[in-house]
Amino acid sequence: MKRLAYYLRLWMGYQRMGVVEMTQYPADTVILVISLILREAAGFIGVLAIAYAAGGLGGWDVYEICLMFSMCALIESLSQTFFDNVWGISHLVHEGRLDVLLVRPAPLFLQVLGDVTHYPALISMVIYGGVMVYAMAHVGIGLSAGLLLFLAEYLICGIVVNTGIYTIFNCLNFWIIQGEDVAVLVQTCREFAKYPIGAFPGVIRTIFTYVLPFGFVAYYPAAYLTGKAGNWVLAGLPLSAAAVFAVAAVFWQMGSRTYDSTGT
Repeated sequence: MKRLAYYLRLWMGYQRMGVVEMTQYPADTVILVISLILREAAGFIGVLAIAYAAGGLGGWDVYEICLMFSMCALIESLSQTFFDNVWGISHLVHEGRLDVLLVRPAPLFLQVLGDVTHYPALISMVIYGGVMVYAMAHVGIGLSAGLLLFLAEYLICGIVVNTGIYTIFNCLNFWIIQGEDVAVLVQTCREFAKYPIGAFPGVIRTIFTYVLPFGFVAYYPAAYLTGKAGNWVLAGLPLSAAAVFAVAAVFWQMGSRTYDSTGT
């Protein structure tokens, strides 16, 4: 318990540093907020344009698509706020900055995650939280204790899947020079998760269900809420999260153990 309390205090200390950094450079914070809003709005408008033009997409109407897109964006904003520094693994490895973290008396991965926070990304969370509530009202999803429990499960498992997949591919930087390029390619593929993957060919559905399970970030949870998927989603979410977490842990352990600094 003492060790856990220490880790919690350390994590809260990192969060305070993130808040200080955000308030220290207010202009940068405002620019980042605006860029995040514009980026998400552009993607959202694109999906809606396709849905309106086609009268729906893959059997999903406009409000159902809004629900799925907002659920996907919520996971992305939370992951970007607290766990985005998995994308910093390449710089930590290639610049030898991981050496500094290795000599500190704290878990290495906790230090990597806490080193960078993006609190402005929470603006996107607030916006898309509102979009999700609006879409749920039009789809006919009422507030209940079961709904709140499912949303908690979806948020936790979705963040684990999202962050875990990025961790796996960013760990390639321990072995290859441009490992982040592979991670960026995977991030680009994640854009499929903003659409009903049931509308894509079977091979793509298989990839985003079993290989890169981004389907559990938004598509399957939204399908469950709208009655398009059964109760198996309740078990599929933690199973996919556990599988991704296990693979990410193995990649991280293997990579961090083979790390031998820059050699300079």
